[in-house]
Amino acid sequence: MAQIGDKWSLLILFALVDGPERFNALKSRVEGISQRMLTQTLRDLEREGYVIRTVYPEVPVRVEYALKEMGKDLVKPLYQLVSWADQHQEEINRARKEYDEKS
Repeated sequence: MAQIGDKWSLLILFALVDGPERFNALKSRVEGISQRMLTQTLRDLEREGYVIRTVYPEVPVRVEYALKEMGKDLVKPLYQLVSWADQHQEEINRARKEYDEKS
């Protein structure tokens, strides 16, 4: 659970929903991520079984990342969570404001 709970993993998983992406395309889609962090997060997601890395023997070598079945299954409830947060954004903002005013 810790792996999918971090900011970058979620953004990468969502970026791969539309289909396989190359490294630089992912880097462009995930704003603010460094090359090092993208590399590490992709390795972690691959290790956990959410993402598959495919190397094509071309010159230059082409590498693509895609969601595995487990990754596709995981994204569905994550979308529901994001949708829930959007629906409750006003309540969340109001609760934050009330809390900050008390402090």
